Amino acid sequence: MADNNLHLTVITPAKAVFDAAAASVVAPAFDGEVGVLPGHAPMMALLGTGEVRITTLDGTKKRLAVRGGFLQINKNKVTLLTPEAVTAEDVKKDALAEEAQKLEGEHPAKTDEREALDARKQWVKAKQKITS
Repeated sequence: MADNNLHLTVITPAKAVFDAAAASVVAPAFDGEVGVLPGHAPMMALLGTGEVRITTLDGTKKRLAVRGGFLQINKNKVTLLTPEAVTAEDVKKDALAEEAQKLEGEHPAKTDEREALDARKQWVKAKQKITS
């Protein structure tokens, strides 16, 4: 791998969702976005739920949705460990629209149930974003 390239690996408990060279990566940190270019300083960050934008070496744009986890950057290697990640090709738009509609109809009374509902809504929005 040349010094002007990144190597991105996105791993879930089930499989490696993405494992290839990249020119740049933008990931959803817990409190904003983290942009990564070659030569980035080593760091770790807590991931939020949202869209990962990848620019490959040939300029192709790829998008994934991740649901929390951790990001590590070390020597041009970017690793995202997440409990769940999907590509736009993995998302079934009809099922996603149905899920979004169902979530809008839920109105829990308890705080912990509202927080869980908000997290599920964020996940649906992240998947909608990568399929638009």
